[in-house]
Amino acid sequence: MSDHMPQACPLPRETPAEARRGFLSNFLMILGLVAGYGLGLFHFLRYLVPLHRKTPRRELFAGTLAELPVGSSRTLKDLRGEGITLARVADVPDDPARGFRALSSVCPHLGCKVHWESANNRFFCPCHNGVFDKDGIAVSGPPAHEKKNLSTFEVKVNKDNGWVYVLVSGESGHA
Repeated sequence: MSDHMPQACPLPRETPAEARRGFLSNFLMILGLVAGYGLGLFHFLRYLVPLHRKTPRRELFAGTLAELPVGSSRTLKDLRGEGITLARVADVPDDPARGFRALSSVCPHLGCKVHWESANNRFFCPCHNGVFDKDGIAVSGPPAHEKKNLSTFEVKVNKDNGWVYVLVSGESGHA
């Protein structure tokens, strides 16, 4: 055996400028990967759990306070063609909108037409004797057993001119 060992080839030494360039290159590559995967993860999670966006609403003119005395009702159609029954259930001079109820005129049980009965202070579905109180809460019949209430809509009254509006979804059913 010989005592002669092969001489190791020395590795070339990096200059400080090359070391900085390598560090910067690696840092930017890692930053790009983190940003890319982070953005991808954000969009994936947004797909799984959509952000709640406020649906635009529009004012649907329903009439005037003079045209809608206490006990009267009127059927309207929203922008999608769905029926709304507007009933004046009380006279509230300081806040006239509180005297109105705007509810879906479609029974949630079978889809029959619901109407306001001012003498009984209720909404009534004649198809199966479904009864809803003045706030649209099912009190008897199949809708009450299934705990299905009428959909409600907000009412707005312009005190200056007495105009009554129902706030409906601003999106029409047509594409």
